[in-house]
Amino acid sequence: MRAQIMWELEDPYNLIVFIFGFIMLGITFFSGLTSNDTVFMVAGPEGVIVSESAKNIGLTLPRLGVEEYTIFALTGALLVSLMLRYDRDTRVARSVYSLPIRNHSVVLSKALSAMILLFLASILPAFLAFIYIHGDVPELIRRALFGEGFLAGYLLYWAMMVLYVVSISALVAMLSPNTFASLLGSITLLYVPIVLKLRSLPPAVIDNAFFKAYTAQFYPSDRIAAFLDGSFYVGLLLPVVMLGMALIVSEWRDVS
Repeated sequence: MRAQIMWELEDPYNLIVFIFGFIMLGITFFSGLTSNDTVFMVAGPEGVIVSESAKNIGLTLPRLGVEEYTIFALTGALLVSLMLRYDRDTRVARSVYSLPIRNHSVVLSKALSAMILLFLASILPAFLAFIYIHGDVPELIRRALFGEGFLAGYLLYWAMMVLYVVSISALVAMLSPNTFASLLGSITLLYVPIVLKLRSLPPAVIDNAFFKAYTAQFYPSDRIAAFLDGSFYVGLLLPVVMLGMALIVSEWRDVS
């Protein structure tokens, strides 16, 4: 599996999609942070002022609005469609799946590769934009990420988003007749919650859980627990079930 993952990570088509997502998300994150005119004032003892200031800075960490989610979902759908469907359409899969390994192992390695690329294409530009904007207050950044516990929750936030997008795209890819149908079906399903303004599905439910956890709770451990409590079923359980279904379908379906 490790060799398969490395092969996928070095594929030029996958890297082109990664660069697209990295650049476009970086632009939207930077634009969002520079256009944010939120001003906050904190009164009280110095310790309270530092803590509240760090928390407010932490809450400006780039997350997925409508524009960002559109690019994010498109990048994920492209990666998964290229990895899981394109090699089948071009008959390259006949040699890949003829190796002495189970089909679900190949599909899982491709899904993990897509998760790695999508995670890096999101988290790296997010941190770069955040540090560039708030680089003049490094102590508050350190306090926000580590003292207030934003780093752990933020990484978990992106892990859930990545798992959700990749799992849906993988299941659609396994059920689709070709790459075009896979890409179109994935984007449609991923964008339905945005069009219908569904607050019970990602990205809204995960974003809301993150925001509520880091505004209503005071201790980092409580914030993580509250975040998981508000997003576990849709952010973790549902994507894992869909990814499991994709792996099952991969065993039943022919390579073509």
